[in-house]
Amino acid sequence: MPETTCLGLHIGHDRAITITQGTEITFHIAVERLDRRKHSDAPELPIAEIRRVLDRLGIEPPAIDAVCATYHAVDAPRIAKTLQADFQDAFPDFLGRFFALDHHLAHALGALACSPFADALVFVADGAGDARLWGSQSESLFHVSRRNFYLVEERLQDRPLSTVQRPEFFLPDFFGAGEQKRQISLGLKYEQVTYLCGFGPGQAGQTMALASYGKPLFDIEPLVPRNFGFSLRYVDILDRMDEIACSYGLTLRQFSKQDRANIAATAQRFIERSLLSLVDYVVTAYRPRNLCFAGGLFLNCPTNRLIVNRHGDKGLFFLPVCHDEGQSIGAAAYAHWQLTGTLPTAAPAFPYLGFHYSNDECAAAFHAAGLRCEFYDDTTLAKQLAKLLANGRICGLLRGRSEAGPRALGNRSIVADPRLRQSKSRLDAGIKRRAEFRPYSPMVHSARTGAYFAPQMQSPYMLLTSHVRPEYHHLLQAVIHIDNTARVQVVDSAQTPFLAELLLRFEEISGIAALLNTSFNDECEPIVDSPADAIRTYLATDLNALLLGNHLHVKPES
Repeated sequence: MPETTCLGLHIGHDRAITITQGTEITFHIAVERLDRRKHSDAPELPIAEIRRVLDRLGIEPPAIDAVCATYHAVDAPRIAKTLQADFQDAFPDFLGRFFALDHHLAHALGALACSPFADALVFVADGAGDARLWGSQSESLFHVSRRNFYLVEERLQDRPLSTVQRPEFFLPDFFGAGEQKRQISLGLKYEQVTYLCGFGPGQAGQTMALASYGKPLFDIEPLVPRNFGFSLRYVDILDRMDEIACSYGLTLRQFSKQDRANIAATAQRFIERSLLSLVDYVVTAYRPRNLCFAGGLFLNCPTNRLIVNRHGDKGLFFLPVCHDEGQSIGAAAYAHWQLTGTLPTAAPAFPYLGFHYSNDECAAAFHAAGLRCEFYDDTTLAKQLAKLLANGRICGLLRGRSEAGPRALGNRSIVADPRLRQSKSRLDAGIKRRAEFRPYSPMVHSARTGAYFAPQMQSPYMLLTSHVRPEYHHLLQAVIHIDNTARVQVVDSAQTPFLAELLLRFEEISGIAALLNTSFNDECEPIVDSPADAIRTYLATDLNALLLGNHLHVKPES
């Protein structure tokens, strides 16, 4: 059989593009990295970005054998004809097949395709999936193997209101009489509380961070589901919070401004207990060998840690691009399955599947910006960078292929000395410009993980939390959260040899094989992708040094 090339697309919020070639998923990028609009929310196909990807990869439209697209809150097969016409108008020489795929199934196929497993049960939990006869997808369970897949269980919610972000979505006083009992997903319940806490779209991570500063306001155990047949209403949890607010003579909005840490902690406890209880049910009812997790709720690191603690004897895989950006991976996998009868596997470079920029391109970008840079080989560069970091410099890194997912894993990162509390305060004030309660994460050499953190774990994608051992608190001050945990990225020399070398060189100077690692962007922009993006952010912030490929620029000390 000739080698196939398939294109996966996701539209809506967090648009994305994925390509399979042969039997592997070889390319993936979030459209926001290219159009520079955070979350790149649009119902149209990202035609300009598709052209950019195809041109850079040297793929002509006639060489694409199949395209598959996903959206959300629709009946996927009904939109296939319209999306195919849009694609054909933009690429008239495309001769392949075109599909549209169910939202939750795309999550499930993407998770299995990127996992190390031949088959698994895949638990999908997000805000909302595609439309059903009377509602929309809420939480789903699929069985997926490389050759076949089917729905095992599914819970539906009432179709989400169009008033998300408005008081009609999260303040009970604004609910209509018929809306209070509407069924809602676990993901949208968490989003209700996110808005109540004063955060906005895509900021559930802030609720997760803030929760560690509070305690649950009441016992949520009676609301915790025991199987997929549970009821969760729009008004649940919010009504109890409203009662507490009234007892203080306050409206819920007033109360949320005074006590939002405890409000966040209540929602976090509910999500942790709910997802863990549903995983317990799946394990008891179906006795799977392997479990995969997809959907935006599984970006919740404390919850993932609880699942690993309870079910670590199973094969577990948390997709690092589990939110809607990962839809395009499932879409590309489905297109490949339609042509070949089997799902593709992730290329060995996964999750580093984005664009790579050569050293010549990096040097040209510095030159175009009027910045002089120095070129170093990898060994010398690791030593030079370690010295800068140990001297308190904060550095932006752009090397190799960009990462899939919302968390930078060293190739589009900002790194700093984890020993210094001022690393965090400087990042908060002059670079990331974000709230003090939000923690930063450590990247740690795999050979040292067990020494610094308990329990020891394999966490290459920054999806699990772990407790910092007390004897290392003084060396990890900038990356310890208020609850003495950290969201760890374990660095392995086999996949990222330069990062591993950098950590060991830093250890020689500092006594710790770890660095503070955060995404290379400020609060208002997507993660940088190109050298030009990196230079713009570098010059607009208080970063001290910038590494593009093997070229380094250091700002003069002020």
